[in-house]
Amino acid sequence: MKKVKLLSTFVKRTEGVKIPVEVDIDSSDIKDNEDYQALLSSINSLLDFDNLIVLAGSGTSLTFTDIAPSMGQLWNKCKEQDPALFESTLDAVRFDRNQTKKDEKTGRPWNDIELLLSLCDQYIALFPDETGTSEIKSFLEQSKKTILDETNFTDSIESNDWISHDKFIRTLGRRSPKQQRLKLFTTNYDLAFEHAAGNNGFVVIDGFDFSSPSYFNPAWYRYDIVDRSVSTNNSGSYIPNVIHLYKMHGSVNWTRERGRVKKVDYKATIDEPVFIYPSSSKYQTSYDSPYLDMMSSFLNSIQQPKTALLCLGFGFNDKHINNAVTMALRTNAEFNILIATKDPFNKQGSFNGEIRDLLTSAINQGDRRIAIIDATFEQFSNLLLERRKETPEEKLFKTFESLAQNITKNKGEDDEF
Repeated sequence: MKKVKLLSTFVKRTEGVKIPVEVDIDSSDIKDNEDYQALLSSINSLLDFDNLIVLAGSGTSLTFTDIAPSMGQLWNKCKEQDPALFESTLDAVRFDRNQTKKDEKTGRPWNDIELLLSLCDQYIALFPDETGTSEIKSFLEQSKKTILDETNFTDSIESNDWISHDKFIRTLGRRSPKQQRLKLFTTNYDLAFEHAAGNNGFVVIDGFDFSSPSYFNPAWYRYDIVDRSVSTNNSGSYIPNVIHLYKMHGSVNWTRERGRVKKVDYKATIDEPVFIYPSSSKYQTSYDSPYLDMMSSFLNSIQQPKTALLCLGFGFNDKHINNAVTMALRTNAEFNILIATKDPFNKQGSFNGEIRDLLTSAINQGDRRIAIIDATFEQFSNLLLERRKETPEEKLFKTFESLAQNITKNKGEDDEF
């Protein structure tokens, strides 16, 4: 059963309070369901905004079941690299004492990789000359490499498993020439959105030069791409299918070279990766380039008139982003936000409790700008309605992609004999 929950001002009050309503997407009479219509209305009205922004968290990649790692799986992977070193690090930084969250059944501390790496950072800063510090440094470097390796997984995904990402990019990326380009901000390191864009013939402006070697230059976000062959006045017309991608915490294919950030092949060996690993020090690191450039763009974007922010698979556990979003809600009357993630109403879950209380309180007070949906990224993508017909170029692109795949498949079968 595909059930989702919705909380917005469109939901009727129960004993004077608005609480999330459950919508069964598989129901035979779903089209006559008022809550379902309210759900679609919340989504479609958002997509019509002139300035559409997406904020994507790790939940969008977890749709690739058993391939994309969760935080719990990253804990286990870091442990597997060197179990003895892992246990000695836990003892040295006093993880059990510092972890206040406990498993309700066993009473054991929660396995929190972000907290562990944060405690390692603190230990190294406080005790730089201690004997055990070198071991903790070794564990930290080893864990960072493990996290980077585990999040570089797009080659492992079968073509049929891209359905949710493909539909998402296709539906939101096709926008009227009168509207601004889709701005996709993500805290993920992986290349899932780049891959999905390639699947659908989209051009991605990600702040890097269209050359080789390709270096980061934030000025690229101010430029666009036009087709001058279809214009009579030499000014050209905007080409379709272009999105702006901002990787706020870095990427598996970024490296630092002579003080500059360089984009390389994702299969290349990277000596100096550029990414913010999950720890409390990520807030300090985010003041460095290119993270500062990305954050500045996000701050500027959500303060623009007629702006809609769509938060997907994001648990609001990033202080800087939280402050930016809450400030936009307070100061920008034309700012709307829709959150779609798994278990946002679960007080025992990973969704930020302060943000949940703030948003649900605002909804109950009648703020029509806010809506929250309890749904996975896959469920949300299924709710999206195709809003524009395919262009002839897109149809041609898909046809040749399909032909190329069939030729490759048939060649592989022939080679077996």
